[in-house]
Amino acid sequence: MKTVFISGASRGLGAVIAKTFASNNYNVIINYNNSEHEANDLKKFLESNYKIKCFLYKCDVSNEFEVKDMFLKIKGEIGNIDCVINNAGISLDNSLIDKTYDEFMKVISVNLLGTYLISKYSLEVLKKGCIINVSSNNIYEGSYIESIDYDASKAGVISLTHSLARFLAPNIRVNAVAPGWILTDMTKDLDLNFKKYEEDKILLKRFGKSEEIADAVYFLASNEYVNDCILRIDGGIRWILI
Repeated sequence: MKTVFISGASRGLGAVIAKTFASNNYNVIINYNNSEHEANDLKKFLESNYKIKCFLYKCDVSNEFEVKDMFLKIKGEIGNIDCVINNAGISLDNSLIDKTYDEFMKVISVNLLGTYLISKYSLEVLKKGCIINVSSNNIYEGSYIESIDYDASKAGVISLTHSLARFLAPNIRVNAVAPGWILTDMTKDLDLNFKKYEEDKILLKRFGKSEEIADAVYFLASNEYVNDCILRIDGGIRWILI
């Protein structure tokens, strides 16, 4: 049975990805930082609904000592794994004038540095398999001034994906997904006029579902001839409305 590691997996998209892999007979390693209650609930759900094992590891992905220690523990307690998914990420959107140095650096540290650290130290247990990074379609021309730190971090994730794909081939494949708007707890309370404006840019006229992104992540993990690929999943967005 294969094993997948997912950062930031206690809730949101990460939890849906965990369920998708568990339903495909993967043992699941859930990394979380603050959401211990949600992580335990997810572990109970996965183990009671699927014939898999689920493991929990608390770790701040932007802290090198914690990341290194986590993978040493995984090596000793679980052994080699087959897939690493860099899902952990944050956004602290606000105006350019109000955005602080600390806010900017926190977003970069979690989203970009965290992806680097997880990828680097996972090599302790990932000898053959794949790494999948979660970026954003904001890396294209549709970025927003309120999220310049988030957009920069996700653009960095794409650069990192290309570099790692070249460096780790042929034993480890490295790919990324670049989702657009997704229906989540963070987007359910969007201003209705803004939501309609954003939906009008999308050829499919709707936000995506977390399950649709998770299915794409699983595709990248399961197809062993896909490497150095950035899979854009945004319903066919047009940034400029005519």
